[in-house]
Amino acid sequence: MNRRDFIKFAGMSAGLIYTGAWLSACGGGGGGGNGVVKNPLYIPSDSGLLGYLRPSGGFTLTGQTSYHEIFPGKSTKMLTYQTSVNGKSYINPIIVLRNGDNFDVNFENKLGEKSIIHWHGFRADWQADGHPSYAVADGNTYSYPTIKIIDRSGTYFYHPHPHGRTGYQVYMGLAGMIIIEDTDEDNLRNALDLQLGVTDVPLIIQDKTFDSNGQLVYNPIGMNGNMGFWGEQVLVNLTPNPYMDVERRIYRFRLLNGSNARPYRLSLLRGSQNMRFWVIGVEGVLLSAPQQVTEILIAPGERIDILIDFRDANVGDVLRLYSGQHNLVGMQGGGMGGSNLINREFEVLEFRVVRDSTYDRRIPTTLSSISAIDTTNATQLSLPLGASNGQFTIDGKVWDNNNALADYGYNFNNGDIVKITFTNNTGMYHPIHLHGFQFQVLSRSSGSLRATDKGWKDTVIVGPHETVTIAVDMSHSFTQEQVYLLHCHILEHHDAGMMVNYRVSA
Repeated sequence: MNRRDFIKFAGMSAGLIYTGAWLSACGGGGGGGNGVVKNPLYIPSDSGLLGYLRPSGGFTLTGQTSYHEIFPGKSTKMLTYQTSVNGKSYINPIIVLRNGDNFDVNFENKLGEKSIIHWHGFRADWQADGHPSYAVADGNTYSYPTIKIIDRSGTYFYHPHPHGRTGYQVYMGLAGMIIIEDTDEDNLRNALDLQLGVTDVPLIIQDKTFDSNGQLVYNPIGMNGNMGFWGEQVLVNLTPNPYMDVERRIYRFRLLNGSNARPYRLSLLRGSQNMRFWVIGVEGVLLSAPQQVTEILIAPGERIDILIDFRDANVGDVLRLYSGQHNLVGMQGGGMGGSNLINREFEVLEFRVVRDSTYDRRIPTTLSSISAIDTTNATQLSLPLGASNGQFTIDGKVWDNNNALADYGYNFNNGDIVKITFTNNTGMYHPIHLHGFQFQVLSRSSGSLRATDKGWKDTVIVGPHETVTIAVDMSHSFTQEQVYLLHCHILEHHDAGMMVNYRVSA
């Protein structure tokens, strides 16, 4: 089957397999459009679900079954990470660390199947990275080597990474946020009078499907599930149809796309009017300067930090964080059921401006300092993204299940500067994620770099038939050879084999 037939068949399969009704609100308005009841956004606090955990020593995260009332009167079975620290209990805690900290953590597996936690975005020794070769069986515990936090302020991610089951485990609930702080973060927080959990708010965006009893349904669409999982209900912090009351001041929102396959093309609307907002951070850093935009595209695994100045609105206004069509899957509608599920528009979150304010702060013009990687003598690597025999591939290769450390020849020396060019020869987008190092995006064949391409990143969107080049400085301070992963972060893609190792010498 050639690429074109593969994509066409995948789109047709979507229409045949997925016939459920879309549950998310597309309306808006103070009372909830189309009769949909809006729910107050769940905002994390210092314990409980998504509670802020600032570890002062070692602790254990236990993966296990739990039940949560996402919909009134219905108890949804999920998989979650749980821990107790200093007398407080946490479920999928938001772990708050500081540059220079030592991070000591164990993973206890009570999931009934193999698993391991990947610290997405961290620069860490590969034995602490969550490589699938370190997955532990049910009933066992993995003790991570101490991770020295060398990364800059930003919003990071943790989730399972067992080969072949990552999509299922993340979808069932195993996903959490990490916040790293440093002096750049301190300066921004002081300049804008931001308070974590009040005016600095995490937004974990996920799409899921539920049956009539409120139970999660997982059935990835397309041939062999390779189109990924696209859910019918969008949740923010596990809240369906959420709204948030705000006052007329600047808020910071930490966006984490925790979905398996769905990208979000986000804009801020007042009625039909596009409102401005600012991108201030990407995965691994605050940007050097804020970038004013009217929309952003965020793929699974990406984190984008934004500022919204609600002084641009009036008391009584309703603004919507809205996801528009993205055209990243090579299907433009045409009556295909898959397109109706995959590429439609919907509301993600409603903001209700309920209070005036005497707030008078201004967004700083400088947020951090970022030096460009010198690529003068860089090693060149071209990695085409393709499709063969019903599987998406990297350089024509798929993951070798029989040898998790299969060496595909991508070997580098400590200190190498590498330019990697991804050419997407498929009709579907691929968010490419690099373990072990952060990188800088150099170019896009589709046009100029986006605001969300700037700074230090670990995940980059490569659109259908697009070419993207990144630069990676593969310098590290670890004492042994490192074996890291490069893969598509559509979780069903890398579960099906769209993943390779690369090695970096000691």
